[in-house]
Amino acid sequence: MRSTFIALIASLPLVVACGDASDGKSTPPIERSSADPRDAWQKPEVLMDIIGTDLGGMTVADLFAGDGYFTFRLAATGANVIAIVNDPSDAAKIEERRIAEGLSEEQVQVRIVPEGDPGLAPNEVDMALLVHHFVTISDRNTYFRLLRRGMRSPRPLFMVEWQKGPTQLGPPPDQRMVTETIMDELGHHGFTDVGAFSDKLPDQVLLFASDPMEMLDDGMMNTDGAPGQ
Repeated sequence: MRSTFIALIASLPLVVACGDASDGKSTPPIERSSADPRDAWQKPEVLMDIIGTDLGGMTVADLFAGDGYFTFRLAATGANVIAIVNDPSDAAKIEERRIAEGLSEEQVQVRIVPEGDPGLAPNEVDMALLVHHFVTISDRNTYFRLLRRGMRSPRPLFMVEWQKGPTQLGPPPDQRMVTETIMDELGHHGFTDVGAFSDKLPDQVLLFASDPMEMLDDGMMNTDGAPGQ
């Protein structure tokens, strides 16, 4: 199920082309403050360079969006972002910032969902981002079945998780998983191409999963996004 991450990144122009960038809209760059202490270890510019800095016409789900740390960086690429949160207070923070930055509800949509539910309609998004929450999902079989259903082919998913070994940053060891285990599990959840970078972010691993095989053979998957029998 695994492949080199470089090969996956090479396929991204095809993924980006799936978005409709011909709608005539343009999104001005959003000024960012460098005062956030998280920037020093999260290095968002590294992740955004890999995801893409021009996602115009695409709809992206920022799963477990929190206070919108990545939501507005995704919006700055021209994407329409659905910020998925469980806590109404997080939703209020994102909405307040959306208004302050003059972004429309189409550019940044906030959605409060129950825990364990990605909260997406079928085929609603082109891409998804999941940062530091894979381990916290109690029923990952159900969660990823619903997530895949909500993503359009080839279902590119970017993830950031903590490295399993001793690190200066991050949660206790029992709140981490071995990278290879995460990759194997993503394969079990139906992603046919999975890769990882372990040297891009301090004490973290950057993962990418997608389903390019489905584009070659639509018969591989059922309509709900689960692996075919």
